[in-house]
Amino acid sequence: MKSYKRILILLLAALFLTSLLSPWITALWDFIIGTLPKGENYRYLFSRIFNRLFMISTTLAYGFGPLRDGYRNLIAGFSLAAASMIALVIAMVAADIFTPYLRLSPSVALERSVSALLTAFTVGFLEELFFRAILFRGLLEDLKLLGALFVTNLFYAAIHFIRPAEKVATQGIDAAAGIHHVFYSFEPFLDFPTLFPGLLGLFLIGLVLSYAFLRTKSLYLSIGLHAGWIFGIKTVRVYGDYRREDLGWLFGSSDPKLVSGVAGWIGIVAVGVVIHFMTRKREKLKTRE
Repeated sequence: MKSYKRILILLLAALFLTSLLSPWITALWDFIIGTLPKGENYRYLFSRIFNRLFMISTTLAYGFGPLRDGYRNLIAGFSLAAASMIALVIAMVAADIFTPYLRLSPSVALERSVSALLTAFTVGFLEELFFRAILFRGLLEDLKLLGALFVTNLFYAAIHFIRPAEKVATQGIDAAAGIHHVFYSFEPFLDFPTLFPGLLGLFLIGLVLSYAFLRTKSLYLSIGLHAGWIFGIKTVRVYGDYRREDLGWLFGSSDPKLVSGVAGWIGIVAVGVVIHFMTRKREKLKTRE
């Protein structure tokens, strides 16, 4: 059985297990917090418990390599990506494009940061599991390395621009509603010159994440990198603000900000170079020549 099929089966098994256990775990958690004086402060939505349980069960089912090495790669990846974001912010401050200051109260800023951190690792885990462990690794069995890298990361970049359609409103039965929904979801691609800088930036990020996966033969480093970049993007405006909406060709004239500018591209490539030297003594994932 090919590795991507085996991983997909394990993923479905983890999803099935999570579906069975999550209602009971939620009920148990509600019972526990019901016995605490301020337990209501720790009540979570079912979706959040489901997502955390799915992450745990998937980790156990798939196996991410030795945890002793894994947590180091996770922290190293997060720190490296966060450092690249800090360097980018410093460059924006020097260019008089960004003003650092605490926009919110300290408690709200801390809450936003913790929420961003949890979101960053959740999204990083799930997206790396799909794009690197399933899609990229599966394509490596059928395509040469460059082909697998191109297809995986073009898809990774493009999917970020598919927007849920807000223009489709139906009354009664509308046979064309599904077609209209698909059309409007892909509408951003009709303005390709505006979309291209962000698409290129996300494509470069995908290449670096795939390279990290290749060099370490596990997801820890790529999850850490992914989470670090998401965390930086989500918290940058908690601790300052842009002086103007259009950041220009250097830092991003279109969404997503920071990823669609030349400085961001240089930073992403620099992270890739650092990863190369960090992992130069490790055995790479085997690929087709």
